[in-house]
Amino acid sequence: MTPIFHGRKFHPLCSFRDVSWPEIPKRNSQNNIDKNPDGTLHNQITCYEYIRTQAENIGQLELRKEMIRQELACRAELAKPSFERLLRKAYGWICDHGTSVGRPALALLGLWFVTFFAWQGWAADEAAITTWDVLYHTGGRMLPLVSGHAYVEEQTLNAIRAAPPALHVLSTIAAVLSPFCLFLMALALRLKFRMSM
Repeated sequence: MTPIFHGRKFHPLCSFRDVSWPEIPKRNSQNNIDKNPDGTLHNQITCYEYIRTQAENIGQLELRKEMIRQELACRAELAKPSFERLLRKAYGWICDHGTSVGRPALALLGLWFVTFFAWQGWAADEAAITTWDVLYHTGGRMLPLVSGHAYVEEQTLNAIRAAPPALHVLSTIAAVLSPFCLFLMALALRLKFRMSM
């Protein structure tokens, strides 16, 4: 169970090492342990909040980060089935509640690979489009700083415009999702740099 420290003040030298925090009870679990997951989740959230504030008071930023992650995971499980719960769960899967840089980077890379190879498969039959053109086009759609067709030849641009609609839809999806992945990466990086200071 999550330790209960209500009313206690942490000592500046206290530390939590090699701690295994309890599993977040699942709302739809069939286990006998989780007969009242809502009450258990509320208790865990309260404990994590208190440990988080105490960790912040004594400068234990790594512990604070872990408590934020645990608290957000509990809140995601506690949310009623709705679009909000779906967003909270997706936030946990994609970036581990704002603590993982690798997961959004991997999602961004996977999104780019799918887009790149779809366009490359189509461009293999087009004489006007080279691999570099596909690389520039797919990268430019995903990274707004690289976008624009100022340096693309007119015949290449016309060939890209004549591509099948499915490829344009895929590029649009990548263009919409990539800023979210970049934002989640920046959020986790900000947290990591705050930890190291």
